[in-house]
Parts: sequence; C-alpha cells; structure tokens
Amino acid sequence: MSPIAVLRRDLEPGLPQLLGSPEPAELETRLRDRDEFERLRTQEDKDLAELREARKWLQEHSEQPAPEDVEPEWLVETAAKAERKEREATIHFRPVIAVLKQALNPASDTFEAEVQQLLRDAIEVLEGWLAFYGGLRAMLARQAEERSKLPRVVLRARPVPGDIDHEALSREFMARFPKIRAALAK
Repeated sequence: MSPIAVLRRDLEPGLPQLLGSPEPAELETRLRDRDEFERLRTQEDKDLAELREARKWLQEHSEQPAPEDVEPEWLVETAAKAERKEREATIHFRPVIAVLKQALNPASDTFEAEVQQLLRDAIEVLEGWLAFYGGLRAMLARQAEERSKLPRVVLRARPVPGDIDHEALSREFMARFPKIRAALAK
C-alpha cells in the first residue's frame, strides 16, 4: 500500500457510509433489526481488517525516509492531501462517534452484549482511522521536510565527441521501442 493509495476515497472505512448520520432512535431501530445488524457486523469486520493493514503499513514506513525517486514537490502535495483527508474524516467521523458513544452510555443499557461489542468495535474503527490519517500526515510532512533539506543533485551527461546522427539515433530507438512507434503512427 503506497501513501497515495491510502488517500483514495475507496479505502475509507465503509461503516460511516453504511451508518450515515444516525440519530439515536434510528440507530437503536437499525441495531435491533437482525439483517441490518449482520450487515453492520460484516462491514465492521472488513473495516477492522483494512485498519490493521493500514496501521501495519504506517508502522513499517513511518520512520523511513522517503524513497529516492520521489520528488519533494510530490511529497509536499501528498502531505497536503493527507491533511485535507484527516480534516474531512474528523468532520465526518466525530458526530458518528458521539452517537455511538451515547448509545453505549451505561445509563441507557438497552442493548445486548453483541450489539454493545459492535458499537465498541465501530468506535475503534473510526478512531483508528482518524489516528491513521494523523500519522500518515505527520509521516509525509516529515519526509517532505527532510527531502527539502537535502541538496538536489543534478546529473550531467558526458559530452560526445563529433557530430550526432540524429536520424540514425531515431531509427535505433524506434526499432527498440515498437509501442512508441505505434503510438506515434496514430
């Protein structure tokens, strides 16, 4: 999983989309429906697996420097995207977390043990993704800062003595790379 892959919208947890912006009464009704409960449990299991994979990836890469072939500008742009993603997730997830915590309130102990576990796991998923986005943003910002401090190396080609036969060079490249030749012919 690359850092940019994590920023794609389809790698967000599916649970918030499935829950929407639930009102406490609506949530209670949905949790008491067995089919809805099973759909939520299935989605939550998928989200927990994705979260574990994302956390593992972040842990493996968080202290490493950025790869050599990554441009500093790309790192800065990706860090900004990660920051926007973190803000969006915070705006979207916090109200859902609040409703889930309210449903878990001991004073309103109206749910069975398995429903309470589902609510606790849902809170873990949402808070875990918030922490992940924060960690990703911090990692990318650190890598961008480190990369900007490094002096840029400019590679220079060796001068070639004599005249260059550009036509022969073009024919050689066209023979080597037939797909380029086909694309140019179009």
